[in-house]
Amino acid sequence: MPTAQQILTRAAKGIKHLGRGETLTAQDANDGLDAMNALIGSFAGEKLMAYANQTISHTMTANVSSYTIGSGGDIDTTRPDNILQAWIRDTTNNIDFPMTQLPQNEWNNIGYKGNTSQIPTNYFYDPQYPLGIVNLFPAPLQAYELRMNAMLQLTQFSTLTHSTSLPPVYERAYILNLQLEMMSYGFVNGLDEREFANLVSNASDAKANLKRNNIKEELANYDSAIVSRSEATYNVYSDGFPRG
Repeated sequence: MPTAQQILTRAAKGIKHLGRGETLTAQDANDGLDAMNALIGSFAGEKLMAYANQTISHTMTANVSSYTIGSGGDIDTTRPDNILQAWIRDTTNNIDFPMTQLPQNEWNNIGYKGNTSQIPTNYFYDPQYPLGIVNLFPAPLQAYELRMNAMLQLTQFSTLTHSTSLPPVYERAYILNLQLEMMSYGFVNGLDEREFANLVSNASDAKANLKRNNIKEELANYDSAIVSRSEATYNVYSDGFPRG
C-alpha cells in the first residue's frame, strides 16, 4: 500500500518537478499533502467517484426525531454529504420499513413536526457542517434501529506516512489528476506544451474510466395506473398506432 509520500513523489516525477533519484523537500511534501487532500475533498462531492455505499446504523430513542451525524455527533461516524436511502429496522422480527426522503421545501411544509407514530415514514437530511442533521417524521414511539445508505467517503491523508489501499482504476486517476492539482499549488513542472496537453487528456480519461466503472444499474419503476396495457402502442415516428 503506497504512502502519501510515495504518491506525491511519483506525481512530482510525472510533471518533471523531480528527477530520478530525487526526493521532495519538506516544504514541497507538506504543500503536496495539502494539494492531495484538496483533490480528495473535491472527489468526495462527485457521486461516481465513490466506489461503494456504506450502511450506517443507529438505535433510535423514543420520541426523538432529530439526530446529529458526524464525528462526535449523536451518530458518531464520518459525516455524509448525502443520504441516499433510509429505513427503519425492527431488529426483533428482522423487518425493514422504508422511508421516503423529503426535499427541504416539503419538510418545511409539515406544519406540526411533533406528531408521533410507531414507525417514521419520512426523513429529511440537512447536511450542515461539521455535523449533519437527520430529521425523522413522525417521531418514533419505539427505539427501533435507524439504517441509512451513504456514499463511502474517500479517505484523506493525515500524514505523509499515511498509507492507503485503492481499488483498481483509482490509482491512475489519482496520480494524473494530482499532478494537475500540484501545478495549481505552484509546483514547477518541466512539461512542454505537448506533454501538458497529453497530461490533461489522460487525467480526464482516467477519471471518466473510473466513473464508468462505478455506474450502477438502476431500474425505473412506473405506477401501474399510468402504464398502458393495451396491445396497440403509439408510434412516435409514424404518429399513429400499428394496424392489426
